[in-house]
Amino acid sequence: MAAKAKTTDTAPAQDKDLVKVTLSKEHTHKRERLPAGAEIEVTAAQKKWLEGQGKIGTAAEVSNG
Repeated sequence: MAAKAKTTDTAPAQDKDLVKVTLSKEHTHKRERLPAGAEIEVTAAQKKWLEGQGKIGTAAEVSNG
């Protein structure tokens, strides 16, 4: 009898898609201290959290100026 593969990934499918965001404040991501202006790839849930913490701007705050 073959053993079932054990998975630890329980994230919903939509969170597996990464989006690129630009930090508006210094932030530690994956144990690396990053300055404002650095670009990182995050899940939709992480992006929402970062917006709530003021670490990235929201879409309404983006300017083409």
